Amino acid sequence: MNSFNWFNYNNNVKLLKKLSNLNKKNKFNFIEKGIYNHVRDIFCLSLFITQSRVKRTKIKVLDYGSNSLAYVNLVNKINTKSFNFNICDLFYKNNKRIKKKDLNFFSNQKKLKNNWDMINFGSSLQYLKNLKLLNKINFKRSKVVLITHTPISIGKSYISKQINNKGLFQNIHSISNIKNLMKKNNLKLIFKSRNEDKYVSAIQKQKTYSLNLLFVK
Repeated sequence: MNSFNWFNYNNNVKLLKKLSNLNKKNKFNFIEKGIYNHVRDIFCLSLFITQSRVKRTKIKVLDYGSNSLAYVNLVNKINTKSFNFNICDLFYKNNKRIKKKDLNFFSNQKKLKNNWDMINFGSSLQYLKNLKLLNKINFKRSKVVLITHTPISIGKSYISKQINNKGLFQNIHSISNIKNLMKKNNLKLIFKSRNEDKYVSAIQKQKTYSLNLLFVK
């Protein structure tokens, strides 16, 4: 797993360029395949919920383990000027082909202790060995925490091989452990939705769903 090429996995340069060009020529967003339109819309609405609770000129957003592709298709959905997007990518390489001027990338985990108004986990929790690693993140000021497109166990947590990639393992965390962590940070679950079962790319040892969870303070 340590030798896995996370940079290539996280960055589809060809698709990034395609979406960027199409969005420049059109007034409405490009239609992405699978569940991505769904999770992007949840993300956009969560940004507005954060904005309504914070009342700040610039909303500071931490996106843990994301990439440019998650943002290039927002341009024709919402006005992003009120948001300061910060992406923590531990495998990030400074590459002009994937960098967007309105995105701040960092790999130094010390920056996770900064203040964040909103925290987003877009299909990333399953690559953390345990949820204790999230203690590196400062949740104190966060009004909203969003988890999308993430395989979550209804029973116990477990480790699984990733079906669609032989070089990866997934750590399937339980819904109870996630809710307990959020509760410790005074965050309450107000929205949950389920994606199609085909988007659970794990060999299931417990009843597992691909879920979207929205927590607020």
